[in-house]
Amino acid sequence: MIKSLKLVCLFFRKRIGRMFEIRVHGLGGQGAVTLVTWLARLAYNSGKRVQAFPFFGAERRGAPVKAFLRIDEKPIDLRSQIYRPDLLVVMSPDLVRLALEEGISPDGRVLIDADSELAQGLANRFGRDFKYLDATGISLGLGLEYDGIPMTNVPMFAAISGEIGLGELDEMLKVLGKVVRRSEKDSYVEALKAGLDGVRIACSSSKVVEEAFVSEGKETGKFRGTAIELEIE
Repeated sequence: MIKSLKLVCLFFRKRIGRMFEIRVHGLGGQGAVTLVTWLARLAYNSGKRVQAFPFFGAERRGAPVKAFLRIDEKPIDLRSQIYRPDLLVVMSPDLVRLALEEGISPDGRVLIDADSELAQGLANRFGRDFKYLDATGISLGLGLEYDGIPMTNVPMFAAISGEIGLGELDEMLKVLGKVVRRSEKDSYVEALKAGLDGVRIACSSSKVVEEAFVSEGKETGKFRGTAIELEIE
């Protein structure tokens, strides 16, 4: 009985908005787990309680990776993966369908790494609005690469920080810390600024379909495997 009451309390605590949940989908080598770690540290430094953990399948470059983040004003008691995030972040356009199929809250936002043309095509294809940032273009334009892969997690870090109300440039630079080499500081600063200012919205041409879908309460959510938890409290 006590356990059931605890679960009910946790459910309503999430529903009234005291906890904010983020799920990030990326490919091995894109820095999805590092991105969530940065966000967790940023929120923690601002006085929030946080819980961050990755989900690994095949540990190889190019394999799908998921990372999760919970932010709250109070201690976080949940110990599960995030099935209905308030913010769904997709770092590769190839993962959009998978990310949506694995679940999102009815009023959740989606942020993808894409240019305007690709974002609009995806919005029309999936029948929902997408927030987007051309993180790949920003990183390549500033020469931010690691082992030949654009460091898209830098501008995405700023974009997500802005989405959750923690977009202070100085605080983000503190989190990045030793990642930022002195010779490249200007490029990192420009990438963060571009991430803060560059988020746009691609509106679906079939928004009516999306609204009907949400009103019927249909959703999907499925996960496989075991998460490894890295908690900062």
